[in-house]
Amino acid sequence: MNIKAIASALPDWEVSNQGIADWSGLDKVMLDDKIGVRRRHFLRNDETGTDLGVKAVQRLAAENPDFDLARIGLLIVVTQNPDYQLPHNSALLQHRLELPNATACFDISLGCSGFVYALSVAKGFMLAEGVAEALIVTCDPYSKCMASNNRDVIGLFGDAACATWLRADGAGRIGRGDFGTDGSGSHNLIIKAGGAAMPRAHLDKTSAVDPDEVDHFLHMNGRAIFNFMISRVPTTVATCLSRNGLERENVDFFVFHQASRFLLETLRDRMGLDPARVPIELEKTGNTVSSSIPLVLEGLLQREDLAGRSLLICGFGVGLSWASNIIQFNLE
Repeated sequence: MNIKAIASALPDWEVSNQGIADWSGLDKVMLDDKIGVRRRHFLRNDETGTDLGVKAVQRLAAENPDFDLARIGLLIVVTQNPDYQLPHNSALLQHRLELPNATACFDISLGCSGFVYALSVAKGFMLAEGVAEALIVTCDPYSKCMASNNRDVIGLFGDAACATWLRADGAGRIGRGDFGTDGSGSHNLIIKAGGAAMPRAHLDKTSAVDPDEVDHFLHMNGRAIFNFMISRVPTTVATCLSRNGLERENVDFFVFHQASRFLLETLRDRMGLDPARVPIELEKTGNTVSSSIPLVLEGLLQREDLAGRSLLICGFGVGLSWASNIIQFNLE
């Protein structure tokens, strides 16, 4: 199974670092240099992740004349921020795209590691069920769950959707992944309200839990996430390489989740990786959660001849979770 093409979509609403500084009081120079984000895009109040996902798939179709929605047998949507609590976003997207009713559709509720998980899930599903073509659509609109004055998160994140087209034929390869979770750190990246633990209503007719407004918004302990990343990522990278019979020297690019420039540069330097092999591409988009890895892959596919080359992809974040895998392109 191989990745045939990737296309992305960004919302029209663009916010500069000056805008973020005005909202939150964050230092513009710090946003420019340390976070590494100069602008990002947000969905407006009347726009949803499904709207943006439709645009990404439409762009994929426009750029690839041999792509045909009628042949898609599997649709996976990766999001933690669906349009509604139910139904699943993949059902909404199936209808909007007019995919065949026989298309298997489901969501994966994961963020920064979600794309890596989705690749392996799609691979297994396609092999088990004989599906020839599939779509993975990632979109985590954190604009819908951030408070504009929350200095811990507002400068980091942006919205984006990516559509990744997979085919069972071809000589590309998605390798053996390494996956893991440490739920003891789940409170370090969390939205407390809206689930069963802090619901809006309850069948016993007692008053629904009415959380403070802050519990409806994203909370992040940046120091804890940084420490988690520094300790966990080198291990998952080493395990993934071992499972695929590779050494670091066999990998052309290490594509990490685009968390922040400071975080990625620290990780790269501590691992002793060549900067030319570690793309950092969040200046114009910010941290786009589940879309950050496919955004980098899209750029590499546009700029580089990846035929016969190997990439290691690694996502890490909410859960706390991590996931790594190897992608080899066009080996014929």
